[in-house]
Amino acid sequence: MFRTKRYDDETLKHLQKVQMCILKYFIKLCEENDLTYFIYGGSLLGTIRHKGFIPWDDDIDVIMFREEFEKLNKIIEKDIDDKYRFINVLNEETYHYTWGRLMLKNTVINEWWADQVDYTQNIFIDVFILDNIPNNSFKRFIHKWVSFSLNQLTMYAFIKYDNQSKLKKILQQTIHYLIKIIPISAYGIKKRCVNSYRKYQNDDCDDICDFPAICQMPIYHKTDWLPPKKAQFEDIEVNIPNNYDKVLTRTYGNYMALPPEESRWSPAPDEIDFGEY
Repeated sequence: MFRTKRYDDETLKHLQKVQMCILKYFIKLCEENDLTYFIYGGSLLGTIRHKGFIPWDDDIDVIMFREEFEKLNKIIEKDIDDKYRFINVLNEETYHYTWGRLMLKNTVINEWWADQVDYTQNIFIDVFILDNIPNNSFKRFIHKWVSFSLNQLTMYAFIKYDNQSKLKKILQQTIHYLIKIIPISAYGIKKRCVNSYRKYQNDDCDDICDFPAICQMPIYHKTDWLPPKKAQFEDIEVNIPNNYDKVLTRTYGNYMALPPEESRWSPAPDEIDFGEY
């Protein structure tokens, strides 16, 4: 789990080029079906600070409202280019993340946990989800932490995590083995997690949340995102949040400041194969 392998420049540039092909196909799907998406996470940071990839970044992140994400799922089930596949927490039994991934077939990008799942991980872009969160503060508190707990259980049910913190390692692996031993359906945990995320989907809520986000369930006003603005990402124009400054500051603080030079790298996967691409 402690990844120290680094990309060489040629491999990283090649990976970014392939990911751009996936992103362009994703945007095409959205535009043809009137779906709203936003560039997100490190890709949003790259859009604003670098007008494209952060030079050392090795993935692309997009995000959609839950309703749009579920429409995308239905569209893809009926009509997707044969070169691609779309996985999510419910359509791939041992997939342990609660967001979606649009993958390019006949490629491989294996992370440290690859031997613990039953599918081949292809080169991908991440498709995150914004869910409604209730206006009532007590309901909001309960909803956030129930959803967070179910998200953690979903991950630990399928993957035996290692961790530099001995306490976290013991906790994570204890949960992993308990779920294996006692009669709890790992897939049932996944379904309960998604149902928790969706609990307020049809309610009139002012705010939204990315529950599995790296920065602890950030909450935003819907007006922080809508209407989307346009910005340059490499050689294309993409959607960004209306108040991208608030979104980026929430995650990165002073996002225009470059990190120290020794931190400007991404850990490389255990295996990468570009196939014919």
